[in-house]
Amino acid sequence: MTYQDVALTNKLRQVSHLNRVIWRRFILNIQPLLRNEDERRKLGLTPGGTRYRSRRKSFSNPEQIESFNRLADHVRLEEHIKLQHLEELMHRFQDHQPEVTVKHPASKYEPTKYEVREAGNLNLEEFKDTISSVLRTHEFDDQLEKLFLKLDTSADGNVDWDEFITYMLLQYRENDYMRTKKQIPFVTEPKIRHVLHNRQEPSQKIIYVESPARYVTVSKECVICVWDTNLHLERHMVMTQDEVHPTGKKRRFKTWVTDMLYLTNSRKIAISSTSRDVRFYDATSNKYFEEFNLFGLPDVAVSMYYWFDRDVPSNKSLLILGMDSGDIYLFQFLKPNLQLFESLYQHTTADGVTKIFFQDLEMHYKCVTYSVINQAHPESILKVSYIADNEAVISCSASPRNSLVILDKNRKKKSYIFKLTKGIQCFDYNKQMNVLVTGSADHHVRLWNPYVTSKPTAVMQGHATGVLDVVVHEGLAQVFTYSRDAVVKVWDIREHLCLQTVVIKFPSTLYGRMPEHGNFPFHLQRPPINSLLVACNDYLALMRLGATGILKYDAPTTHKTQLCSAIYNPFYKQVVTGCDNSTIAVWDIESGCKALQFSNAHGDEEITFMTFDGAWRRLITGARNGTIKVWNFQNGHNLHKLESVGEAEITGIVPFNDKKIIIAVGWSRIITQYDDSHADNVYITADKIWKGGQLHQDDILAIDYCPPNLLATASFDGELLVWSTDTEKLFLRLRKGQPTQLDEKLKANLRRISAADAVNSRPNSRHRNSHKLPKGQAAPVEKLLFLKSRLMSHSTDGALLVSSEAGCLKWWSIYGKKHELGYFYGSDYPDETILALCSDPHNTVLVSGDTRGYITIWDITEYCLQPEEKRVKLPPPRVENWHAHSSAIVNVEYVTHSDCTYILTASTDKTARLWNLQGHYIGTFGQAEPWDLKNLKTWQHPKTPWSIDELHVSVGHQAASSPELLTAETDPEIDLNVVPNEASKSPQPEENNNQHIKLKPIVTQSARSNSKTEDKEQSFEDHFEPAITLNQRSQTFPGQQKPSLQSQRTTLGIKVEEDLKRTKKDREKRRDNFGKIDTKCVQMLGQCSPYKALVTQDIMEINVPKDLRTSAPLFQRSYTYDPAILGQDSEQSSSAINLEKFKSVPSLSTNRPPRSPKHASLSTNRPPRSPKHASLSTNRPPRSPKHKLPAIQRPKTTG
Repeated sequence: MTYQDVALTNKLRQVSHLNRVIWRRFILNIQPLLRNEDERRKLGLTPGGTRYRSRRKSFSNPEQIESFNRLADHVRLEEHIKLQHLEELMHRFQDHQPEVTVKHPASKYEPTKYEVREAGNLNLEEFKDTISSVLRTHEFDDQLEKLFLKLDTSADGNVDWDEFITYMLLQYRENDYMRTKKQIPFVTEPKIRHVLHNRQEPSQKIIYVESPARYVTVSKECVICVWDTNLHLERHMVMTQDEVHPTGKKRRFKTWVTDMLYLTNSRKIAISSTSRDVRFYDATSNKYFEEFNLFGLPDVAVSMYYWFDRDVPSNKSLLILGMDSGDIYLFQFLKPNLQLFESLYQHTTADGVTKIFFQDLEMHYKCVTYSVINQAHPESILKVSYIADNEAVISCSASPRNSLVILDKNRKKKSYIFKLTKGIQCFDYNKQMNVLVTGSADHHVRLWNPYVTSKPTAVMQGHATGVLDVVVHEGLAQVFTYSRDAVVKVWDIREHLCLQTVVIKFPSTLYGRMPEHGNFPFHLQRPPINSLLVACNDYLALMRLGATGILKYDAPTTHKTQLCSAIYNPFYKQVVTGCDNSTIAVWDIESGCKALQFSNAHGDEEITFMTFDGAWRRLITGARNGTIKVWNFQNGHNLHKLESVGEAEITGIVPFNDKKIIIAVGWSRIITQYDDSHADNVYITADKIWKGGQLHQDDILAIDYCPPNLLATASFDGELLVWSTDTEKLFLRLRKGQPTQLDEKLKANLRRISAADAVNSRPNSRHRNSHKLPKGQAAPVEKLLFLKSRLMSHSTDGALLVSSEAGCLKWWSIYGKKHELGYFYGSDYPDETILALCSDPHNTVLVSGDTRGYITIWDITEYCLQPEEKRVKLPPPRVENWHAHSSAIVNVEYVTHSDCTYILTASTDKTARLWNLQGHYIGTFGQAEPWDLKNLKTWQHPKTPWSIDELHVSVGHQAASSPELLTAETDPEIDLNVVPNEASKSPQPEENNNQHIKLKPIVTQSARSNSKTEDKEQSFEDHFEPAITLNQRSQTFPGQQKPSLQSQRTTLGIKVEEDLKRTKKDREKRRDNFGKIDTKCVQMLGQCSPYKALVTQDIMEINVPKDLRTSAPLFQRSYTYDPAILGQDSEQSSSAINLEKFKSVPSLSTNRPPRSPKHASLSTNRPPRSPKHASLSTNRPPRSPKHKLPAIQRPKTTG
């Protein structure tokens, strides 16, 4: 090396050292800037920077990444806070010492007032600074202000550590519950069966056999058991062992089964064993018998896999064997549905088993060929599978060198080798999801990309012992795993979380014993059976899947049961809904998305009333059993529980923010007060003392408050009172209650009920199927509404109060001389009522919702402003009217949001919906696609709920809403053993229907005929007459489901029809599977083959002529044909016997005198027969005179 070269090398080293120094200084200077959000935005390193926006798109900057960054801006603060943040925040709260602030400065009359806060209490600014410093960012400042308002439920302006951590814990718990609630597949206990015939040996494999559906298990010691789908043992059999010559001196070992498969297109069962053979059993009949025995394999087949083309079952199929030597054998059957092996070169044993030597398999080249993949694994192959699209074989072993291998069947493509220290015990591959799941002895479950062998996409830990088997459920996007300690775990593939853990309590696992398992203890049977079977020792467990993910799309619903209310909170800009199964949900009004849901708010009791407190921070709910609770509805925290006054339904709650009290009314008939001044009191006692006295003699149904001091209450007997909240005295009695006049039958039943239990003996107003008032009963007041703006404008002579009574809206003046100023009927349909009323802040419009599901907007600007000589009977101008729900509307609210007005409705049809004032349908809370109130294209308009239901409603939902579709199969609660009443008897309507009323259908002439449009609108009471039996507590009765009447099906007809259909279906299915059967080949050596059953003749359908005559005895024995029962169409039904014709025949009437002998003929359409033709049968000659019966001895026929 020359001197110049050495000098150049030294210069390069100096430059390199200088670059490293400059780079270090640059990093030290840039780090503070990177921590600052504003500096990063200036440098263009954030989405808001100019450099970021002007950066050119390239392969490394696709659109998906930008959209992902935009979505990251909407991450909630609660989801961003981690465990280390909570620990630091706890110390910050504990060490915080608030400063003394001046509450009121000094004046001439009083000194300066200071506010001294306790240690650990943070106000809004301190709270924002603390959270931002812990998170080291200010990007959540807007969310921090909202979070502070959620935490400050007492509205004192301070938040402590207890309030913060309680909210966070409840938020995390609710998020976990909401994420896993609908994804838990197993909702029932496993059904365990003891396999006695296994003789304490484990079951090696469980398979499913079709036509008929059966489970087949095989034990380690060659015992085959056949089970039905409910795990009832049908039969068992023992596999034959190898024959040993009596003079043979070679020691023979007992055969052990290693694996079992079902060849679907060939209808055969393949069983491999340690005898180095594969046995094929015929499964075309109920009794399985061994047909082929492929023996003399080079090694023992430990695992097997069978693939065939499901689109064309007659195409080539593939049987893969994983050997204990690590080799893989592939057998390709060329004609699998006809024959697996050649008929030549066969050796048949005395039992009729055809034995095929493996070395002679080349002679069967017309039926089967095979190939070998040598040394795929250095150890025994535990499981094999096949990917048809890539013609790739997947296999696994316990070897750490190549634990799992994906290789080409023809060894022409690249192989993928996965390596784990303890090998891979089991795996499952799903093509649609492109996921490979493995389980190993290190207790871990791993998710892999099939083409990335270096690292798994996720490692799911949770098992305490080695994983024995895994299976992927594509419909649920879940993985089921099973470990050695008999524990089944359910994992979510997308979120990599454990959703459910089921410990199967096998008797062999008691007292901490480790059970013994077969090679393949798992079997997942997909729809329609949807079951998971687990084998452990000599026991089987059947686990039913509660959800499969393969569900029909149904109309969107807000809750699973009927709604009681939907109210809007303008402070949080959210909608809160409650339903009868005691579930409360919180929704974002701008998108319709669910923000929070908490169930079991009142246990199993129905929620009957909901409202917010004066500060809009808390939610107050009342239930049917009289309980009242106060909630922080932002996290589901129950703040207070109010003492109940008897087991009486709560119908109204009014919170007074200035007085710090809560007033509640209900079916207890009293006005109850609760002290709400102490935020730390969890249990608040009831104050039953009301200075004005408890004047209501019946259940209080409605209440409303008008500032500053008016409180109106109304009861079931029609009494309407106005109270002064300042003095708690009666201000005005608008109407006195009228006692109810009950009929004698109802009185007799009410006497059987004690006075304590009669409180909730009738259903809620929204649960009644008919709102027609019985005779003698006063109209109950269902709803009260104060027009507060009129009182503020000093319009004291006009109507200030609106009441809803049996569909009539009555207008009352409080300060004028004349109180009732007007009334009008508010529905377009008779016998309906109005349960929902609301008005705008200026009381210019009135919104009403009736029990028919219609919304009406009235213009009340000039209505009843001044008293007139006569009561006003004309309704105000109608602005809008539309059909909003399919059943009763229970609540409406006039919503003002972002300078726009909307109508919020809730109904017993399980939905809460949002509309604008023109009746345009925005959406249903709970629908799949969210909306944007500012983007009209996201609204459902111009669609309506009815057009959406027609497109997406399922068959079951149609049956629930249409009387024609309800049968005994869709409605199992309808009793078919009924006694029809007389046709002339008119059905009596029943108002208070509940679950415990026994229903009797009334068979009338219209019920037998085809339903018309008028019949479809008939109510539930038009077809059913209730037996008056009142129960202690009436429950929710589904108002949409209206049972319909159908003719009674005869026992003989049902049995014959089912037998014919079953036989025909089975024969057609078997003929389709096997094709055309040659009758000459179905018998061998004079013995009948199971295929003989397939050549029987087909079932023929014979149409009954229209003019077929029948006799009275046959008619009495119900040998009739009713097309309505069998679901025939109109053309087929024209050939059936007309039952109405029989009804009109006088000879079949039970009220006629007996016929004379000469008119003993059953037909009225022809002249009477002569004596020589008096025989009933037309297929035999007339009787001789000596065999004729005297006229007096003829058997009488009844209609």
